Amino acid sequence: MLKCRQVTRLVATDDYKELGLLKKVEFKLHLLMCNHCQRYFSQIKSLGCEAREAAKEHEAGPEQLNRMENNIMDGLNGSEN
Repeated sequence: MLKCRQVTRLVATDDYKELGLLKKVEFKLHLLMCNHCQRYFSQIKSLGCEAREAAKEHEAGPEQLNRMENNIMDGLNGSEN
């Protein structure tokens, strides 16, 4: 079974997408059992979505940056409940 440190490293580097079948099953089982890693995975995905949105619009003004920051913080705070 994968440990939290291994799972967070896989998530942070996006390497979980390249896992073989057995390791992918271990990864998903760990996420099902570990609330901390589940939350981390969710937060990283949220940050990635916000970053991709900003990259698409690539001319982010102060208002957009504030809105993005608020969206990220709302997502992070919401995932703690």
